[in-house]
Amino acid sequence: MARPFKILARVVALTALAAAPVAHAVTTQTVEFQGRYSKQDRHKARGGLSLRTIINISDPSAPAPLQLRHTLLRFPKGAIVNARYFPQCKLTSLEQRGPRACPKGSKLGSGTARGAAPPIIASVNAKVTLFNGVPVGRSPTLIIYTLPDLGPILTLGGSLKPGGSGNYGYVLDVDVPPIKTLPSAPDASVTFFDATLQDHTVKRRGRTIHYIDAPVLCNGTYFLLDGAFSYLGGLTNTVYEKFMLSGGPRCPA
Repeated sequence: MARPFKILARVVALTALAAAPVAHAVTTQTVEFQGRYSKQDRHKARGGLSLRTIINISDPSAPAPLQLRHTLLRFPKGAIVNARYFPQCKLTSLEQRGPRACPKGSKLGSGTARGAAPPIIASVNAKVTLFNGVPVGRSPTLIIYTLPDLGPILTLGGSLKPGGSGNYGYVLDVDVPPIKTLPSAPDASVTFFDATLQDHTVKRRGRTIHYIDAPVLCNGTYFLLDGAFSYLGGLTNTVYEKFMLSGGPRCPA
């Protein structure tokens, strides 16, 4: 009599496990943009702008957040990207020969990034370098060259497309491929990104041209920006964040 009861108890237990709700990923992200005008332009109508991007991606319910696959960020109207006046680096050349393949003046900025591939790799740091890429059609491109402490180099190309009508100027569109680490480890998840695109200039017919040219607004002004982060498995999160501006004149009282 006891044996059938034990078998029945196991079947009930397995059924209960099968019916238990599966924990859903709660991967979230924050995006912060900080814009700073060049000092010599702070009292002009328009000026050069450097742009710092800080991204944090996390999931407290899991060892690592979902793997990032695509980002799309829409910027407010007003700024102009003058990429066509600056030296351009070919993405394929950068992949094959590294930064030495890029012409002088095509480097736009640098920063750091971090990823994780648990349980084997808890965290890995990477150096980030930004280059002015070859345009696609009439759209400028930004190359994100990532050199990790562990694993292969990752080279990403992002396009800056016109926003068209509405409230947006440029739209930054970047595909993120699987990020390899070690042969025995899973692909890495992006957890942190912090890079600054510096205010670079070139001279054309006696005129100073900035890579990013923007209306100069009073110090502390901010805009709202939005976009989307897409992850492995189909999850897409919409983001609404602040775009802070500093270095302009003092705001009226």
